[in-house]
Amino acid sequence: MTLPHEEYNSLTNTREFLYDLLDASKTPNVPKAIRDRARDVLKHYPFDTTIKKFYKDSMHHPDRGILGWGKGKDE
Repeated sequence: MTLPHEEYNSLTNTREFLYDLLDASKTPNVPKAIRDRARDVLKHYPFDTTIKKFYKDSMHHPDRGILGWGKGKDE
């Protein structure tokens, strides 16, 4: 079972990875199509404050993950 803090870390690490893909000095030789895709994904990626709110809210719902994905009481 994935714990809420693990989901939080995954989301923040994913955002950092996507930003790294945009930075040619950190990730040289990445094709333009990949950089464009990372930029597109980041347009609607949650801000850190939103992720923290999801995390905080999930603490009140132990039967749900940070975003309520597939972690119902029956699982």
